[in-house]
Amino acid sequence: MNENKYIVGIDEGTTGTKSVVFDLEGHMVGSAYIEYPSYYPKPGYVEQDVALIRDAIFETCKKAIANAGIEAKDILGVSISSQGAACILVDREGNVVRDRMIGWQDLRNTEITDVIKREISDDEHYAIEGASIGAFNTGVNIWVKQNEPELWKKVDRICTNQDFFLHELGADGYYVDVASAHRISMLDVDHNQWSERLIRAYGFADKKLPEIIVEPGKIVGEIKAGVSERTGLPIGCKICIGAQDVNCSSFGAGGTNGDVSTMVCGTFGANYIAIDQPVRDPNKTIIIKGNQGMGWQLEAFSHTSASAFRWFRDKLCPLEVATSKLMGVDPYSLMTEIAANSVPGANGVTALTCLQGSHGRQVNEATRGTFLGITLATQKADIAHAVLEGIVYEMKDILLMQEEFAGRIKTVRLSGGVTKSALWCQMFADILNRPIELTEVTETGALGAAMYAGIGLGVYKDCEDAANKCIRIRETYMPDQERVQAYEKGFQRYINAFNSLNGTFYK
Repeated sequence: MNENKYIVGIDEGTTGTKSVVFDLEGHMVGSAYIEYPSYYPKPGYVEQDVALIRDAIFETCKKAIANAGIEAKDILGVSISSQGAACILVDREGNVVRDRMIGWQDLRNTEITDVIKREISDDEHYAIEGASIGAFNTGVNIWVKQNEPELWKKVDRICTNQDFFLHELGADGYYVDVASAHRISMLDVDHNQWSERLIRAYGFADKKLPEIIVEPGKIVGEIKAGVSERTGLPIGCKICIGAQDVNCSSFGAGGTNGDVSTMVCGTFGANYIAIDQPVRDPNKTIIIKGNQGMGWQLEAFSHTSASAFRWFRDKLCPLEVATSKLMGVDPYSLMTEIAANSVPGANGVTALTCLQGSHGRQVNEATRGTFLGITLATQKADIAHAVLEGIVYEMKDILLMQEEFAGRIKTVRLSGGVTKSALWCQMFADILNRPIELTEVTETGALGAAMYAGIGLGVYKDCEDAANKCIRIRETYMPDQERVQAYEKGFQRYINAFNSLNGTFYK
């Protein structure tokens, strides 16, 4: 196939959408990003404007193609890496019923958990779905049914972000990947099909659901004239099934087998280990889900992860943000420079960075962010360092739990916003006490989506072939054993604090 051909990967994320044009060897040729807000109508409630996201998808496509300086006719296909566990409700005509979708970080599902538990036990739910009741926010649709009954009467179909935005691009139906289907809590994860038992338990038997596609990158439509004008994608460009964002990020980082753990740390933080069979965790803390074209995955996650550092930026670092604007630099760079003035262990300060509940060591939606160990000698550098540490400690705890099923992972491949900071990457190596690899392409979500499209288009034979041709390691951070010991003490303080507060103060 002519090497001057390209694929577009769209990463529809929580804080913004980035579209990237890739050549067939996985090199970035052009990209564009548009940010959009989240709305917080009440504490714990998180919503986003569906139209703003759709517009961002279209506009970033057009800008990325322009920035790439290529001819649109050379683009073979497009695919989406989409947010998971956020449901879009549409009527019979395909119009959005609720302009603001309830986001995956929203906690109002906790208000109706008891309704679900009256219909099905948590043990049975986990046995079918590989995730506990309340692990994701599908229950918010019950909340809509109870609290917005007139709106609910208009609902004909429950969409994931994957099938909805593929349809907006021009897919000839509503198609979803197995991971995105899993995130709306009605999937038989062993067989990758909708579970009639769970659909009845949630009370959605009268609503349509998307068609589940197991084949990676399957072509589900093509770009028509109207969308071509708005996106810059050529008429006839193939629309291919993608995957949930974290699955695309894992794939785009090379997590195609159990030899490498892929750790994604951005707004959402999670660790993924590929497995051949859908095992179950007796404690029900580890999630088992499908992995488009690659069997299944072990997953454990942090609801906030690096977004806790964004909170720190927005609420406690106005001076740094203002200074960064004057200097024309990233405010996070200034914040990590401040953190570098502290030491491993943050001079005794411990931060629990579970700002929207915990989903690792203990699933507890009541968990909140907490600082402990602050004294009159504590500096801002210690607080900043403790926030960075707390995020990594939570990821270490997640990895240790998963290794009970998968065995010790020798290498962690890191992706997400944290990879922009050398200090943070070294902290991951020291706290996890393993080599941390960074890939050449940092936009792993968009790359994973493009690789899926490449499989559907016949550019790559399968997932392994796509990874071998598109993924290259650019840097490796090795653990420093002196710092490893200091961080281990800090990690034990973190675990003690978490165990002491959960079930007592946070309950």
